[in-house]
Amino acid sequence: MPVDDSVADGYNNVPPLEKEKINSAINTLLSKFLKTQQDSAFFNAINELSGEAAKNDLTVEKLGKLMEWDEDTLKNLFGEEYHKTNAR
Repeated sequence: MPVDDSVADGYNNVPPLEKEKINSAINTLLSKFLKTQQDSAFFNAINELSGEAAKNDLTVEKLGKLMEWDEDTLKNLFGEEYHKTNAR
């Protein structure tokens, strides 16, 4: 990871136990940052889809009707064997 020369020098001069603590702190910080970015991207996609649905007059009721799959649709989507093993 690129850092300023003074940061690299400082890091190289600390004892191994301190390096472990620094590495752990950086790992935690980066993990939180990346999770926030992933969550943000997910919610942006959901908002975009929601906006498109509203723009196209796709209400919750219409979406529910679209998702009511009959037996033929299930067979087409998942295959005959899938439908047989998952039928209840």
